[in-house]
Amino acid sequence: MPRRCGPTQRALDGDRDTLDKVVRDPAAIAHALQALGRLGASPAVELLQPADRLAAYIETLSDLSKEEEAKEFLIVAQEKYDQCRGTQQTLNIAAQQAETASAVFSHYGTVSTAMLEGIYDKVQKDFTEYYSFINRDDEANFEGKLSASLGKLAFDVDFYGRGRFPPGAYHSEGHQDGMGLCLYLALVKHTLGDGFTLAVLDDVLMSVDAGHRREVCALLKQKFPNTQFVLTTHDGVWLKFMQSEKLVQSTLSFGGWTVDSGPQVWNEGHVWTQIQKHLANDNVFLAAGTLRRYLEFTSTILADNLRARIEYHGNGQYDLGDLWPGVLAAWKARLKEARDSASSWGKNIQDAEALQIESKKRVAATKSEEWMINKAVHYNAWADLQSKEFAAVVSSFQQLLQLMQCPNTDCGEFLCVSPIKGDKEVLRCSCSAVSLNLVPKKN
Repeated sequence: MPRRCGPTQRALDGDRDTLDKVVRDPAAIAHALQALGRLGASPAVELLQPADRLAAYIETLSDLSKEEEAKEFLIVAQEKYDQCRGTQQTLNIAAQQAETASAVFSHYGTVSTAMLEGIYDKVQKDFTEYYSFINRDDEANFEGKLSASLGKLAFDVDFYGRGRFPPGAYHSEGHQDGMGLCLYLALVKHTLGDGFTLAVLDDVLMSVDAGHRREVCALLKQKFPNTQFVLTTHDGVWLKFMQSEKLVQSTLSFGGWTVDSGPQVWNEGHVWTQIQKHLANDNVFLAAGTLRRYLEFTSTILADNLRARIEYHGNGQYDLGDLWPGVLAAWKARLKEARDSASSWGKNIQDAEALQIESKKRVAATKSEEWMINKAVHYNAWADLQSKEFAAVVSSFQQLLQLMQCPNTDCGEFLCVSPIKGDKEVLRCSCSAVSLNLVPKKN
């Protein structure tokens, strides 16, 4: 229901408006008190008397003189003037600081950019050299480019002369792994220089094919002879590959681990030492198995090194009977090519002939020729031999493989035909202690 407004309510509303003006107009106090008196408020008379006396006192006060008004004006003006000067001084200092900061920032940008570009030039040069080294069969003209780009490092690489692109654009995972390793080596070499004496590489070549892994071994040995590399891998073939290329001198194998004791370390000795231990325990079966696995593994390396002709298997599975005959045939062919080349150039053929004669003796000692007649026999009959009989077999294979290796103990690599594609030019190792020319003189 609507509120009823009687005379008393209307009076109160009017008095409320009047009281609101009190703070702005002291003269309204009297009127307000009178209004309260009409409403029967008893304090109205008592409040009105002090207000009258206050108003009377104010009336007795004299106005400010012109001099006092001017003085007050000047005091306020001086305060504002001082504030203005202080603000202007602060502004001038800030402007000078901003100008100095801008100059410093600009100089820092110029110097840092020049320094970074210098670093990029050095790193990209080494990176390009390393990557070209491990891919010299098909990317000898490779070039990588490092450059600053919007607060980040732009990294583009050549793709067979068709322009530079990010590594992930066209290169395979294996090539990208190789690039990552080469870039790491280039960066650490620049950062540490001669202080680069230790590096730990954890399964960095899982996607790199076997042919390029050999080049990685050569890269680490030739470009970083004073660096101790610690390499970890789950790939047993890659481990044996590093051992055969003499990249690693010793290995540690982890046979498992527990939360309480941590990894279980197994010290793996040389394959020949392992075989001798099995024979010492009269365990021909384990000794034969170890020799067979080692020869199969070594045969894959030698077949590649000597560019042997191996019957292709679509499943990629090759046993010793598939590989070893082809390896021996390729070895004999390379020695004959070396002798024929030396003869055509009128040079001493004694070294090549001596290798041929010694190789024939050692191959005969292994009885490997019998495998070419009956591949089903080869190593299957080894387990039926006595320890002394099998020891002679082990010794004959060890001596034959040593003949295919560099005699320099610091190298010890299996001899390799270079280049790996195209016309065969030389049979050599990395240190060149053995280097047999395969190119005959053209008549």
